[in-house]
Amino acid sequence: MDKISLKAAVKSWLHRYKVPLAIVFIVLILASVVITEKVLDISENPAFCGKNCHIMRPYYDSWKTSSHSDVRCVECHYEPGLVGHIKGKINGLMQFYSYETTVEEYSGNLYARVMDKNCLLCHEQRIFSSSIQYLGVNFTHKNHLLEPKRGIGLTCTSCHSMLVIGMSEHRSVTDPSCSQCHPNIVQSDIGHIVVTTATCFTCHFRDVKGNTSISGCPSCHGPPKQTHKNYTNFNHTTHIDRGYDCLTCHTELSTGASDIVPKNKCYSCHNVRERVDKYDDFDFVHKNHVTNNKIACYQCHSNVKHEPKIKPNLCATCHSNEHPKDWLTTHKKEVLIGKVCSDCHQPKFCSDCHAEIVTGRKKI
Repeated sequence: MDKISLKAAVKSWLHRYKVPLAIVFIVLILASVVITEKVLDISENPAFCGKNCHIMRPYYDSWKTSSHSDVRCVECHYEPGLVGHIKGKINGLMQFYSYETTVEEYSGNLYARVMDKNCLLCHEQRIFSSSIQYLGVNFTHKNHLLEPKRGIGLTCTSCHSMLVIGMSEHRSVTDPSCSQCHPNIVQSDIGHIVVTTATCFTCHFRDVKGNTSISGCPSCHGPPKQTHKNYTNFNHTTHIDRGYDCLTCHTELSTGASDIVPKNKCYSCHNVRERVDKYDDFDFVHKNHVTNNKIACYQCHSNVKHEPKIKPNLCATCHSNEHPKDWLTTHKKEVLIGKVCSDCHQPKFCSDCHAEIVTGRKKI
């Protein structure tokens, strides 16, 4: 009986104050929404972690000077969608708890994966765009991202691993720091699409016989446009049309491409014997490191360089009879009195091989 009376009294009180209670309830909900939104806005601001957590400060400083400084960290490091956002929050809280409860210097794993689908939210059109010119190289994203190369499924960060967080030893030629030594570098080439060129060379030149690219030089770039070099009027196109390939004149197309990844390097990340035993399994290693976990090639492989050199005495190999070795001796008198070649020879006699040289009197 007492229970019935109490229930009736509660109902009567709720009925009497239903309007004020509804107002209070709505206010509480709105306050909770505003507070939650404010907390999310503060906690997802890059400065929240970058300035308050000393282990994150180097990454925050790098982000501020990157081409993505107008993009919040969570937009790349949280998976797209509500579920991905919740997972990102949980992981962040776990990392925060680990950081706060660790007595010794925090040594947690700061490695973070950026999924391709995060990049494609803004850059999907790049996949289907036609071939682009980048540093003189013909490149298409579609062929590299959608099709496995040499049995390896590449990801966005395979090439763009230094887009925000640069590495001191494997910088791209478009890294923002290049301008410190190269003040004349074209501004449009700096910092927007920082590509790890060492990754390109690692794939194109590794384990290739004949010291040439796996896809051949023309697949990346055509003959250089420059014709004048060391006062010679050399044109690559005319020589290629005659059937000569790059190795006819060039040597050392790549360096460091044949280096073998030492097994002990695996122990810098792994301390489980079963994992290291997979060292010789090419498919397993590259699928789990490159495709699944976005590990950059330079983390394991040495820095491969593509800096071709010209063979010594190259011109004389084919053109030894076209320019007499004793020409300076036999023309000593003409040189001393200031004559130029065209005083006696037809202009074409020199210009076929030599660039125009400005003398005191005229160009030859």
